[in-house]
Amino acid sequence: MKYMSTKEAAEKWGVTPKTIAKWCREEKIIFIAKPEKIGREWKIPADAPMPTKNKKK
Repeated sequence: MKYMSTKEAAEKWGVTPKTIAKWCREEKIIFIAKPEKIGREWKIPADAPMPTKNKKK
């Protein structure tokens, strides 16, 4: 399975790397395989869809 970094996911989805890391911690990015934390970097499955945003009204 191919993986992307938080920076690559941020560029792909148009958000910041901090947002991607937060989504990984909160398990909002789930696909066939969960994101893995290797050292200080999250590895996100390349085919993972962008989580939907839940904005408060």
